[in-house]
Amino acid sequence: MTRPLLEAIELKKHYRVPGKLFQRPHPVARSVDGVDFAVPEGETLGLIGESGCGKSTTAKLLLRLENPTGGQIRFDGEDVQAARGKALGKYRRQVQAVFQDPYSSLNPRRTVFQAIAEPLVAASESSRAEIAARVAELIRVVGLPANAADRLPHEFSGGQRQRIAIARGLALQPRLLILDEPVSALDVSIRAQILNLLSDLQERFGLTYLLISHDLEVVQHMSSNVAVMYLGKIVERGTTAQVMETPQHPYTKALLSSVLPPHPDRRRERIRLFGPLPSPIDPPSGCVFRTRCPNAQPVCAISVPPVVKTVTGSTAACHFAEPAAA
Repeated sequence: MTRPLLEAIELKKHYRVPGKLFQRPHPVARSVDGVDFAVPEGETLGLIGESGCGKSTTAKLLLRLENPTGGQIRFDGEDVQAARGKALGKYRRQVQAVFQDPYSSLNPRRTVFQAIAEPLVAASESSRAEIAARVAELIRVVGLPANAADRLPHEFSGGQRQRIAIARGLALQPRLLILDEPVSALDVSIRAQILNLLSDLQERFGLTYLLISHDLEVVQHMSSNVAVMYLGKIVERGTTAQVMETPQHPYTKALLSSVLPPHPDRRRERIRLFGPLPSPIDPPSGCVFRTRCPNAQPVCAISVPPVVKTVTGSTAACHFAEPAAA
């Protein structure tokens, strides 16, 4: 495997929740609770899971929009939390984001030129002529019309607005793009165009992607590696083929069973999960998935399952995953 560009090591984010009057200690919501994954350089890691499992909070930690409660983030071998001043500015230039909703991620009062040029102006490393040339190049690269620069966001469709957001994310020539549900707010007919654009840009510029999504088909199409998140923890990870074709964790199996099979003649058993997603304030003891797992046994309530390398090559946090031969 290519060396990791970005690594999350036992990454945690706990929020103190207001409790009853004079209650001590305050309740804590474990939004991200000991997450481990690596994003190989030049590849795409898909991070999947239900809404509320901690995916977007993980993205905020990686973007330094939130400070972690514990653990470590490493970028190109360097400790991100230790970065200050110029080192922090360099990290933020190399790690950019494209967010879910192109209707709210763009300022309606700023032209396309101003939106794309904003990170270049903030970096204050280029002249006006250089900024103008860079913006014109980015508009062309993402497939927008040449006259887009002087127009406002409301004059564009959702797909075109997402192209503007992608152009802005590329302005500082980052090495890593965090794509937080980049097509979920778009019409189905437009999604393939944006995904193909992202694939072309990755190949052209050697970009690395962290793709956060609940759409398993998007992740399967775009990702070389997949990590499955449940209630703040990574329960399974591996290559896309390992995780999507031969899942080992019961939660991954349940997720995949909800997706239509690629061929109408192929049957896939539907696995139904009963009960609501537990609260991160009071997660279940032992295995966090045990309250909804169809295969739960008494041991699941007693001990936290170890992360084991499975027979397929993926890693899974389950007492009953089939381990690889010694």
